[in-house]
Amino acid sequence: MCDTLVLHDNAGKPVLFGKNSDRNPEEPQALVHIPPREPKTALIREGVEFSDKGYAILLSKPSWMSGGEMGINGKSLAIGNEAVFSRFKPDEHGVLGMDILRAALSACATAKEAVDFITSFVETYPQGGNGAYKGRLVYNNSFIAADSEEAYVIETAGKRWAWRKAMIADAISNAYCIEDDYKRLDPQTRKEIAPVNERAACSDEADPGRKGQRNSWKKHVEDPHYLFFTKGDQRRSMSLAGLMRMAAGGTNKGDASGTIEALLSLLRSHEGAPKPGLFLSRMKNLCVHPGIFPKSATTASMAVEYVPGGAIVWYTDSSYPCVSLYKPAILKDSRFYSLWKPIPDETNAEKGYAYWRARKAWAEKSHRLGLSNQQAFVQSRDEAQRSIIKVAHKAFDSILKEKAASSGHLFSVYASEVAAIVGEWEDRWGD
Repeated sequence: MCDTLVLHDNAGKPVLFGKNSDRNPEEPQALVHIPPREPKTALIREGVEFSDKGYAILLSKPSWMSGGEMGINGKSLAIGNEAVFSRFKPDEHGVLGMDILRAALSACATAKEAVDFITSFVETYPQGGNGAYKGRLVYNNSFIAADSEEAYVIETAGKRWAWRKAMIADAISNAYCIEDDYKRLDPQTRKEIAPVNERAACSDEADPGRKGQRNSWKKHVEDPHYLFFTKGDQRRSMSLAGLMRMAAGGTNKGDASGTIEALLSLLRSHEGAPKPGLFLSRMKNLCVHPGIFPKSATTASMAVEYVPGGAIVWYTDSSYPCVSLYKPAILKDSRFYSLWKPIPDETNAEKGYAYWRARKAWAEKSHRLGLSNQQAFVQSRDEAQRSIIKVAHKAFDSILKEKAASSGHLFSVYASEVAAIVGEWEDRWGD
């Protein structure tokens, strides 16, 4: 299961985006770089095509699929998706939500374009397919799409869809959350829960001219039986509470490093179930540890920090953010620059998966996941993370002032600093 979050500043523009990807704990996931391409008509599979605009992408990609759990393209569009469960069933042989996500990042320059792309896609092609690494799990999808100007929540159920603009602090999980606050619905659902006078030129669901009261999209489409297992409503509440604390505390108005540090802390949190055990209670946490049932754990985490002139992308490249450091990459002028190790392309993705496997083996050895409850470890982790954040912000500020010709050398210097911090910290807590 998963959680995707977005936080806006006082001007109503996104400043932070984040996602924890919860999947089978044995499933490798790593960040890969998809370089710019010539625009073309691309195929997801036979008979399923879209217009690929060729934008560069950083994609957090499970090892066995072409799509990704979350990602950001060179236009600063970030998307994360969630599994949701509806009485309108997905297609057993449909398109995976992760493939839809990658296609949207390839085709869209803005969050609003992503809304239009995703809603049109699910009306045109069946969604679903087996999204499980082991076993079988077929589901519908919800998304948050954000850029540096605005963000949207998009929810789907088969060929049906609803969307609204994201709130100042917003989050999605493995439960539908759009109720009667939708901005638009697919035509069939509009007739069922938001009937309009067909002679009225209604541009959205808030327009006058309707024949009846608006009803809840969530209640209309959701299969509530799954909520007992996913704990999606509880995790969304945890996300919203954390984001609201950040907003109320003013972290989205002051020091930028304090803002991203607070978000990473939220993504690492176990506040929902401090002593989670091996069964359902652990699913209340944003950072999910492995257990007996269900077979789900946090296998990757990613955040986007929107800053004037570009963005800083933060990613673990490993499971369990509570015992991991987030590493930075910079987005500037539609290009990505690593401030840690070089980010591999798809043909060399095994380098990323090898690091993922090594960190997973470390985390699961001798109960090291329990280190996240030990003060000395948490203090050490947070101090190292704070140092990396300072380097990344210094790098971004310096690069903005430098000519393009000298940027490569600067990136190399700052990447060496980050690599030294990560390496020293991992060695300290290694064997």
